Amino acid sequence: MFLIRSAFWLSVVVMLLPAAPDTGNTPPRVTAFEALSAAGTTVSDLSRFCDRNPDACVTGGSAFHVFADKVRYGVHLLYGVFGNHASDGPSVQPSSSTLKPGDVVPPWHDPHKANGAA
Repeated sequence: MFLIRSAFWLSVVVMLLPAAPDTGNTPPRVTAFEALSAAGTTVSDLSRFCDRNPDACVTGGSAFHVFADKVRYGVHLLYGVFGNHASDGPSVQPSSSTLKPGDVVPPWHDPHKANGAA
């Protein structure tokens, strides 16, 4: 059903695009009401497709599940290739310390007074 809906909406988008002016053919004039009526009839007819052809719907559903499984597996493979090797630097282990970065900085001292110089 997803493919049918996608094809329908793609057709709607294509119908809204302007025609090339150099085609030389005058396109048939269809009013918006006629187009909506035809689209409604088509959707109504397609929604009863599985009632008329249950075997085709079962086969299509199975094919869609196989397709979805392949997509999941492909994403898993891509994540394995790119997800774990996103940075080239050393891996940072999470710390169990509760200190903040400002807590571990040594206190400031005057470098001129180092080593007991006054």
